[in-house]
Amino acid sequence: MCCVAGIDIASRKFDYRIIDAKGASLSKGSCEMNLDGFSSFLNAVPDDTVFVMESTGRYHKNLFHFLIGKGFSVCVENPMMIRNYVKSTTLRKTKTDSADALSIARYGLANYDRLHKEKRTMDDEVRNIARRRQEVAEDIARAKTQLKSDLALAWPEILAVDVFTSSMLSFLSSFASPDEVLSATDEELIAALSCNRGRAIETSTEDIKGYAIGSIGVPGYADLVKDSAEKILYLEKRDKALTKALIEHEKKVHEKEMEILQSIPGVGEITAAHFMAEVEDISRFATYQKLIAYMGTDPSIYQSGESCSKGHITKHGNRSLRKYTYIMAQRAIIHSAFFRAYYDKKRSEGFSHRKAMVAVMNKLTKIIFTLLTRGEMYKEEL
Repeated sequence: MCCVAGIDIASRKFDYRIIDAKGASLSKGSCEMNLDGFSSFLNAVPDDTVFVMESTGRYHKNLFHFLIGKGFSVCVENPMMIRNYVKSTTLRKTKTDSADALSIARYGLANYDRLHKEKRTMDDEVRNIARRRQEVAEDIARAKTQLKSDLALAWPEILAVDVFTSSMLSFLSSFASPDEVLSATDEELIAALSCNRGRAIETSTEDIKGYAIGSIGVPGYADLVKDSAEKILYLEKRDKALTKALIEHEKKVHEKEMEILQSIPGVGEITAAHFMAEVEDISRFATYQKLIAYMGTDPSIYQSGESCSKGHITKHGNRSLRKYTYIMAQRAIIHSAFFRAYYDKKRSEGFSHRKAMVAVMNKLTKIIFTLLTRGEMYKEEL
């Protein structure tokens, strides 16, 4: 067994503690988060060191990629796992950066066999793309809600049509109030409706003028409508680019896995790509139960004496994976007779909708684990 380096990372510096196979401390120190700091850190560690650090969102990424680039084994662990380990080994509440680095190193030593075997991380470029796309999709949903709110004041009548088509969004970014529509020429209105290529235009200029005549809209809110419409168009352009990058990468890296996932009724390219971006490699999980626990839909257990009960799901797992598995479960219920029957069965047993959906998610996850492990396509069975 080699040495373990525990690293506690902050925004501008990081502390490290290096221990040997018996847990004895070899060295410790603090370095700046720059190239000189990284280089001086490497001069202090043995060649056969395994590095362990917590996932900090973004602060750890530069050091992680630097160490990976130098050929070292680096493990990025969930902070909750390390906190729970510390609680189980000591009652002391010493909180310093150096003490935290030592705790991380000891956690790495206690879990050395697993970490050394997996050599996995919670960090991956495609996962960053997937999560950025998720952020943009959530921003689009919020922007659409804002646009509807703005139109309810500026031009409520126009909400009778689908204002989220590319042609209508483009139109609203130019003509956002009844007064602006009624003062424009037909040629100007047609040009505004036609400037964005996409789905066929379903709303004519006559219809739009009809919604403008006699409107109760407040003209002063027109600028807010334009801002919201332009924001959605911009975000949808970003979403399209990120979606393309995500799918292209996943098809290149997980082509077979993507095909397997899409063989399940209701599962499309995007949800399959997000699922694989979060899971990375199904062999990381020894059982489907561990995959469910990683997702965070396993029930919390309360046991005392002879009493034992199950509570709500833990939600301690991967939020992004949980979200897209929920989406896949929703669509599977719609498109698959098997999953629809399973959902109905749980509802007939007295499960609430939310609890039944969690049951479907776990059932789907179990099936996905089996299919990916065996390399088999899904076959519908009732």
